Amino acid sequence: MFSLILLAAALGLNPNNKVISPGLGSRVVVRTQAFLAGSEPGQYRVEAFLNADGNVPGEQIKNVRVTPPKLFLRDNKARRVLLSIPTASLTPGPLWICITETPTEKGAKPSSGAQLTLLTRSCYQRILQLRKPTFLR
Repeated sequence: MFSLILLAAALGLNPNNKVISPGLGSRVVVRTQAFLAGSEPGQYRVEAFLNADGNVPGEQIKNVRVTPPKLFLRDNKARRVLLSIPTASLTPGPLWICITETPTEKGAKPSSGAQLTLLTRSCYQRILQLRKPTFLR
């Protein structure tokens, strides 16, 4: 018998700002912070996903710019993260922002025998609302 405890990194998204919308351009900018939530220090990646049936993360959104592109987390230090998501191919409604462990080299190459690699992912839902057009009078 064994016990399995999964801990992950987390994103510090403002719980009061669940609705996001594009600025003057054609992209939505999401500012957040990433920090460890009981996980091991290491490299993580932040990605955006469309909503799938069952209200879960589905297909990955293409052309999302994440700064910094390589996110290293350690200790209890939060790191600022900025996502720039294009809205051209999106429809209003739910989307997901997720932080995932990056597989390590030792976990990518299986040794002899059976091996199971678990990667943890924390996801947060946001609702995309298209910007209302403004008309000049």
